Amino acid sequence: MIADTKGPCTVVDRPDKNNEKGFTLLDTSIVLIVMMVVTLATGSLFVYAVNYNSGSGDRSAALAIAQQRLERLRRTPYTAAPMTTASTTETVTNANRTYTVVTTICSTSDCGGSATLKIITIQVTPQSTNQWANIPATVISERAAPSIGPYEGV
Repeated sequence: MIADTKGPCTVVDRPDKNNEKGFTLLDTSIVLIVMMVVTLATGSLFVYAVNYNSGSGDRSAALAIAQQRLERLRRTPYTAAPMTTASTTETVTNANRTYTVVTTICSTSDCGGSATLKIITIQVTPQSTNQWANIPATVISERAAPSIGPYEGV
């Protein structure tokens, strides 16, 4: 080090070339590869999430269709034709998605019903490309025949 304290100019230390600090091309390449792997993993996670969100939308719509069908059957008179048909299958389209609706009405002792009790089962299956979303949404209800109780008119 050369320093001139009396003159207008001062000479300062120059760092050694062997002591230089910074990133090498190898360090940068390794970091870029790690970042690429993390980005690809995150991208596949987004695809996975989109598929399952779509499938859950299908399942919730299937449940809503099943509940609507059940409410419609609850309003139907007990001896009306829709309440005497053992089983029906139909295809429903809701929001450009297709669903298969199977309605089963049991009024025999073979399946738990009786002359005064009907068991209504509604299964709605989304016709989706997601395998796990194709599991049917099932709603089961019981409906008793209208009867006059012992306290009527009291």
